[in-house]
Amino acid sequence: MAGVHTYLSHRRAIAAVGFQFFINGVVFAAWATNIPHVRRVYGLNSAEIGIVLLIMAAGAVLFMSLTGYLVQVFGSRRISILSALLFPAALGLVFAVPNYLAFLCSIVLFGAANGSMDVSMNHQAAMVEKYVSVPIMSLLHGFFSIGALAGSFLTFGFIGGGLHPVTQAIALLTGILVVAWWLFPHLVVDAAADTSSRHTLAIGALRDGKLFMFGILSFLTMMSDGAIADWSTEYLIHYSKATPQTATLGYAVFSLLMIAGRMSGDRVVRAIGCRALMAISGSLASAGMTIALFTPSFAAQLVGFALVGLGIANMVPIIFSNAARVDSVPPSVGIAFVSVCGYSGFVVGPPVIGGTAHALGLDRALLVIIAIGVIVACASVIFGRRRSRSA
Repeated sequence: MAGVHTYLSHRRAIAAVGFQFFINGVVFAAWATNIPHVRRVYGLNSAEIGIVLLIMAAGAVLFMSLTGYLVQVFGSRRISILSALLFPAALGLVFAVPNYLAFLCSIVLFGAANGSMDVSMNHQAAMVEKYVSVPIMSLLHGFFSIGALAGSFLTFGFIGGGLHPVTQAIALLTGILVVAWWLFPHLVVDAAADTSSRHTLAIGALRDGKLFMFGILSFLTMMSDGAIADWSTEYLIHYSKATPQTATLGYAVFSLLMIAGRMSGDRVVRAIGCRALMAISGSLASAGMTIALFTPSFAAQLVGFALVGLGIANMVPIIFSNAARVDSVPPSVGIAFVSVCGYSGFVVGPPVIGGTAHALGLDRALLVIIAIGVIVACASVIFGRRRSRSA
């Protein structure tokens, strides 16, 4: 009976943390696919949308450091629960405020909730992985992709049903509260904090050129992910004349193929190795973005976004795995460094795309994703040939 109880405890803990990743994906997708609504309401151009995204990113990045301290004081269990509920609530506030100044303030809160949730739920994921003694980090991150896909389809249905974004956010928060009431009690209670890695993170990363390269690749990879999340809908509306409803399918197919790639990634790595898969992944991302940007057919553009999702899917897990094997720093420090770099790319990249789009056009701004795919493919030589058991 004790073995059965332990098995159920493990399953429930994994489900609870996985649901947090799912929430993060759903809410982020609901925001990304409703950016055209924000643009219409406030009459924003691409550069101004870029500024909005930069403000959101600033709130996220600034609050990540504070969240690290709060996790040390109060534990990631409490902070992750609070941020998981605040994130969808802040989304509703973003759409409900009466004027532009209030909107910008709500965007800061939305970004802060996102940054706080990112730190605290990943802390929970690391503890659960240690608790169950089985590598599950890729699985948990897969829940984010599933959530992003679900959020895209939910928005598609909500827009088709004529629901205002505020109503959409309320519906999401209600569903989250119901499931959270059942699952969140199974989150892991924090052990004593380990602060030793905090002092060696920057020094170890800067001294090791290979880890620094992994950080750059993590930044670029997540920058591509964030760019597709925030700009794919806008691109399809303005360059394919798609309706706001059908334009959400771009991010949906991107997320769907990313899920497929992550679910099969471990088997592919075992078959061909990290180096070969990174080369293939970069090539797929570059080819997919080329199709999306240079073909006039809406169906072909969806195929292009799908290929980008498949290409990006396994880049971050492979980068994390190899960063954990760098000799000059502990595995936790290597993973932490590429995590910070990747998240910075995810939140900073879209505003940069917005500013470039205002000056040159969104189609030209998104050419950077083609370049990133080529860079990743060329940089694949720094990766190990075999799959690591860590990370």
